[in-house]
Amino acid sequence: MLYMRKVIIIIAAVAMLTACGSGQTGQVDPEADTTAIVREEKPALPLPDSEVKQTMGKVVAERYADLAFKTALPIEQVLVRNGQKVRRGQVLATLDQFKLRNDITQKERAVEQAQLRIEQAHLQMQDVIIAHGYDPEKAAQIPSNVTRNSDLKSGYTLSKSQLATAKTQLEAARHDLQSGVLTAPFDGVVANLSVQAHQLAEAGKTVCRVIATGDMMVEFRVMEADLQKYKVGTGVHIIPVADKSQQYEATVSEINPIVDQQGAVTLRARLSKTAELFDGMNVEVILTSEK
Repeated sequence: MLYMRKVIIIIAAVAMLTACGSGQTGQVDPEADTTAIVREEKPALPLPDSEVKQTMGKVVAERYADLAFKTALPIEQVLVRNGQKVRRGQVLATLDQFKLRNDITQKERAVEQAQLRIEQAHLQMQDVIIAHGYDPEKAAQIPSNVTRNSDLKSGYTLSKSQLATAKTQLEAARHDLQSGVLTAPFDGVVANLSVQAHQLAEAGKTVCRVIATGDMMVEFRVMEADLQKYKVGTGVHIIPVADKSQQYEATVSEINPIVDQQGAVTLRARLSKTAELFDGMNVEVILTSEK
């Protein structure tokens, strides 16, 4: 009997403690709160009070140069590789310099020989004029038929023409020597390099392209109905497909005034920075305009 009373007292005490714990509503122990705090991150793009449209575009180089040799000769050396940054005037590749310099030497000798022939022809012409009884130093007193006859016999006019031809060929040889050295026309990066040393260069075939990386743009299309929202000066956000963690800023700078068959207009936006962007790279273009 005494044992049963002790059990009942214990049960009653447990019930009272439980009731007291459940009655403390609205109070939370800060140290016992394990709820995670979630912070809302701000969006990267200015979404509030604006209308956002997304389209695809392509990075394009505003300025580039395709370089080629003008003479079919063996390539002596190639001094650059694809993706290499170059400075204006930097040598990129050269043709066989020995052949080009030897050609200049031959043309210089041809000019010297032509000059000697002129001197010889001039002396012969004077002899013919003297033989006709006239003074070569008094050209005004010499009949035109005598002068013509003296010229034909001496070959004086012909030798002058040969000298002019020799000089022209010498200038061409010097030009070939100069064009046998490809140099960067401006600061940029090398692309489409298609030759190696000791290969035979094809005259007029592109050896490489130099892209001015500081002048990059993004080309994309906008539907005609949306064109009025994106005038010159509108800001756009550029996200490369190859690395969506990167974001670039650009400003619409060109609008091609033609609507294509799909009802779209082509726009170009100039990039404020171009690090890690290549010509032809695909990008997402985020167009943001006020509502």
